[in-house]
Amino acid sequence: MPVARILREVAIGETRRVAFDQAGRAIALRTDRWSDTATGLHIGDIVAARLRAIHPTQGGGFVELPGGAEAFVRLREGHGFTEGQSISVQIVSEARLGKLARAEPAPFEPTTQSPAARWQAALPGATHLTQEDVLPGHPDIESAFDEATSETITLPGGGSLRIQPTAALVAIDLDTSGRNDSGRAAARALRINTDATRELARQISLRNLGGAIVLDCVSPINREAGLKLRDSFLSAFADLSQRHAKALAPSVFGLMEASIAWGETPISDRLLDRHGEPTDETLCLEGLRHLQREARARPMARLTLTLPRRAFDWMTRSGLDLQARLDETFGARLTILSSDKTKPEVFQT
Repeated sequence: MPVARILREVAIGETRRVAFDQAGRAIALRTDRWSDTATGLHIGDIVAARLRAIHPTQGGGFVELPGGAEAFVRLREGHGFTEGQSISVQIVSEARLGKLARAEPAPFEPTTQSPAARWQAALPGATHLTQEDVLPGHPDIESAFDEATSETITLPGGGSLRIQPTAALVAIDLDTSGRNDSGRAAARALRINTDATRELARQISLRNLGGAIVLDCVSPINREAGLKLRDSFLSAFADLSQRHAKALAPSVFGLMEASIAWGETPISDRLLDRHGEPTDETLCLEGLRHLQREARARPMARLTLTLPRRAFDWMTRSGLDLQARLDETFGARLTILSSDKTKPEVFQT
């Protein structure tokens, strides 16, 4: 389904974008943080690199990228490169938790589009759209990002998906609780499994997930129904993303397996730590959005933002001088303090 609307939220410290389909559902997210400028490399970037090591058994080698990051580069047989050589590479999948970015050799050509423009160009039917600017803390933006980091998603017709990324694969459990379908068991199973495959396609796009995907479907599933489910998933994902996808009909155990090419860093890797909690930076930026929203709503008020200590310490270490940018935008009426509380809070002083 083509993109119908893109919202852009420009805030001090971060710009967030959400693409919505014609039904008003979020199908793709993007966050660009000021801290990205030091280390961030994005899909499509073409950069100069040094080929540090070649590993023929792995089908490629490792390159050092600008800023000290490293990536795995796929090399064809007879490539002719030597270790220590300078080469230009194009980023084809971004780094994610525990995994390096992947790149391919490419002729060096200056990149003319920004990463955000390339993101929009890859969305179905979105090239002609003008992004709509909204104020920090817009509820549709907040809701979309909350959904992309939620473990459990409710299906439109009832039931839910529990999405659990692991080191090896993404496991999805389909729960039929709260669903009251009529008809024969096979027909009921086909309806809920079809809803699940379509919703799974949207969630993979929304969350930037990839690799091995396994959906535990509801039984019974015969061969014909299994093929319909596979095709339903592939069709739904093709409507949302240009990434390559393969899928198999559910096995005799009811497991539908899919393989999705990695692309951008998963949104959970950007926002959450290894324990699934907001990172220090995420907490800091959440507080700043809240502060900016209140500052615009109360243009004459003096306001104080209290950040959890770890978020305040991140802000101090970041070197971004966020307080100075707040002063430039709102005048010297906003104060940021450290707190022992676990959530950011804003109050009038």
